[in-house]
Amino acid sequence: MSDGPALDIVAWTGAITALFAAVIALTQEDIKRVLAYSTMSQIGYMMLALGVSGYGAEAGLGFTASMFHLFTHAMFKALLFLGAGAVIHAVHSNIMGEMGGLRRYLPLTHGSFLVACLAIAGIPPFAGFFSKDEILAAALHKNPAIYGIALVVAGLTALYMFRLYFRVFWGENRRYEHTPHEAPVSMWIPLAILAALSAVCGFIPFGHFVTADHLPLASHLDLNIAVTASGVSAAGILAAMLLYRKPSEAPGRIAGSLSALYRLAYRKFYIDELYLAVTKKVLFRGIAWPVAWFDRHVVDGSMNGIAWVTTRLARAIKGVQSGQVQHYALSFVMGVVALAALFIYWLKR
Repeated sequence: MSDGPALDIVAWTGAITALFAAVIALTQEDIKRVLAYSTMSQIGYMMLALGVSGYGAEAGLGFTASMFHLFTHAMFKALLFLGAGAVIHAVHSNIMGEMGGLRRYLPLTHGSFLVACLAIAGIPPFAGFFSKDEILAAALHKNPAIYGIALVVAGLTALYMFRLYFRVFWGENRRYEHTPHEAPVSMWIPLAILAALSAVCGFIPFGHFVTADHLPLASHLDLNIAVTASGVSAAGILAAMLLYRKPSEAPGRIAGSLSALYRLAYRKFYIDELYLAVTKKVLFRGIAWPVAWFDRHVVDGSMNGIAWVTTRLARAIKGVQSGQVQHYALSFVMGVVALAALFIYWLKR
């Protein structure tokens, strides 16, 4: 187990988040939503790694692996989002059901997107393979249950990413209203650079630069973990290829057989609805509205009342300051007379 309850919470939160987001990504139709939930899942992977990390030497592998995956993920996820932008730019739609056969029209985008999919799926020798392997190694040494979840997420990642890849670039050869065209040079040059980085940045000896105790950590490839993880990812890719490479009714039948679970995942486990219910009915109506009423009627009302009284009093006495010397002289004389009368009356007593 990890070194304390706080790290246990971090590890389990990361593992559940990674699994939760990966399941949602499997059902989404909007290409940007798939990538968004993929990002959420990969961040869960990083938190998982932090949770199973200790401090110093081999015990700190989780920390280094988390930072390494953050580094490699920056390359291939930027490539995926930019590639998605190139696809959307070409077909003017975010929906995968309106895409298909785009490899013929967008060869550069297709090639770079494939590199990104292989990298995030953890297929050697692409970048994600190395960082994900270290996360799995750290998880296995600290908590086999979390390692099992991380391994499942690796397979799901390959499945949902290649579901996206095959549906967009293979699948049905559609007739488009406007012939799709390759991204302009301002887009495909960054695509090429990110594809190259996604292919090679995993070879960087990251443990020599970033560790928990600031001392170099030599990374070692665990062959058993590497073969197992690569096999699980390859199985996910194969499943996606069988289901989505060509038009098929199989995905629909599978979704129908898992109707309740599929509906839950497609609706993102109703998290959005729960969020709106909590914010609108509890936070806004139950807390924010009474506070706003108190602020508006009590706080603002008291300040407005003081201002009203001050204004009325000022209007009542403003005539005293007339600016005419004779008025001031008369007031002075009347005051002196009144004081003199008061003193005479007091002295006679």
